[in-house]
Amino acid sequence: MESISTQIREYMRKFLLMGNYLLWLILSPSKFIKINKKEIKNVLIISLGTIGELLVLTTILSSLKKELNCKISFMISNESKNIFKNNPNISEVIINQNNFWKNVENLKKKKFDLVIITKPVSTKYSLMCLLAKIKYQIGIGDLGMNVGKGPPLFFNKNFLSLKRQHVIEGCLDIIRQIGINNKNPKMEFYFSKKDEKKAKEKLKKLKIKDYVVIHPGFGGAGKIKYPAKLWPLERYAKIVDFIIKNYKINVLITGSKKEKKFADKIIEKIENKGGVINVGGLFNLEELAYIISKTKLIIAPNTSVVHFASVFNSPLIELDGVGRPYQWKPWRKDKNYKILFHDEVCTGCNGTECRKKTTECMKAINVEEVEKAIRQFL
Repeated sequence: MESISTQIREYMRKFLLMGNYLLWLILSPSKFIKINKKEIKNVLIISLGTIGELLVLTTILSSLKKELNCKISFMISNESKNIFKNNPNISEVIINQNNFWKNVENLKKKKFDLVIITKPVSTKYSLMCLLAKIKYQIGIGDLGMNVGKGPPLFFNKNFLSLKRQHVIEGCLDIIRQIGINNKNPKMEFYFSKKDEKKAKEKLKKLKIKDYVVIHPGFGGAGKIKYPAKLWPLERYAKIVDFIIKNYKINVLITGSKKEKKFADKIIEKIENKGGVINVGGLFNLEELAYIISKTKLIIAPNTSVVHFASVFNSPLIELDGVGRPYQWKPWRKDKNYKILFHDEVCTGCNGTECRKKTTECMKAINVEEVEKAIRQFL
């Protein structure tokens, strides 16, 4: 049963969603403008979210492009600039300038017909697109990414869903507003032959063939004092020892350069150091995707590598706490994954740093249940 704090957080989220939707319903001058699909040939999607939040949006791209016969561009943050580098459905990536008027001028030159705003869904970004003379705006109140800052006053259509559903169902709800129904949504990520070759060369140099991936970190984890999704490092060490001892397979500990310190601390605590390799910062995004696609198993919190595992149907054990599994669980048809989650403690804040300074949601997952899950895959 969900903890009281989790239930209160969920009620507050729904209250804010309803408030934003009602303000849009009452104040929006754009809701009376009917969208003509035949006029839409140049589409912009705005999402300043994380890699995982961008990957879920790939489920609408192919159907959007096919139905409208349109070009699709993305406005994203500079940190995520490579996420769509090889995606054939994307015509252009526009980097957010973090300057309202620069963004307005830039978008005005592009002459977009429709904008889909997913993060942040706010008055500011809705106004920005109006001033950029984008005729049509759509989106959704919450995709499990954020509630937003103020109602999107210039949306022509808006959608409010208070039911518990996967974030990808929310993405599909967006395009349903203009009569597009994708019956077979799939997440997409593309790496080039060059990226694949480089990843293989790095594995060969490390003398690695078969391996398990452990990815302890997540975006921003290296900078904060109480990383909300970080499972205790001494427990990761016990899991590494368990894998090496029982399955005689190498363990790669992945992560960014800033997260390399987590791997160092894990390796300090393990007994069999010969079977584990710290590859933090060694692989770029595309190479890491290839590594995930070939792993025998990945163990990680809810972060971008979990979504990569879904893209490639890689075996997965997800250690979840601060997320909402009903929104962010792996999107895949197979059952080749396991989510470990304890909703009886404080969960579901979706925060980067634990405000209670306890990370009790992650500590509730014990070593024994992770070992039991490993036995199902290896």
